Amino acid sequence: MYKEIRLKCSNGEEKAYKFLSSGATAYRYRQVFHEDLMLQLRRMTSFESENANENNADSTVLDKLAFIMNAQAEGKDMKALNFDSFVDWAEDLESGELLTNAGEILNLYMGSKISQVTAKKN
Repeated sequence: MYKEIRLKCSNGEEKAYKFLSSGATAYRYRQVFHEDLMLQLRRMTSFESENANENNADSTVLDKLAFIMNAQAEGKDMKALNFDSFVDWAEDLESGELLTNAGEILNLYMGSKISQVTAKKN
């Protein structure tokens, strides 16, 4: 799924950022950040855990996911991406801007994972 989202930049201006979610998104996330995206998302959305060590949520999961989806949309060389390129990308955004748009970003990623089912008419 593809979408453009307007985000505020650190210089105060707004810019349209392209985002693309595909079957490769989770693999690209692992390739760049060496983490399991679905596990990180589960930790992020889990408010309680039986094992306290299991609930060590990474507060940057959403930022990292947005970075990967933006890189996919921009056609970047995914093999060249690393944590430093992520930080360089994030520095261009106003603090908290991705969190403000978390719903759109997560819906874009998860939207391709949720099936649309409609009831049959009898």
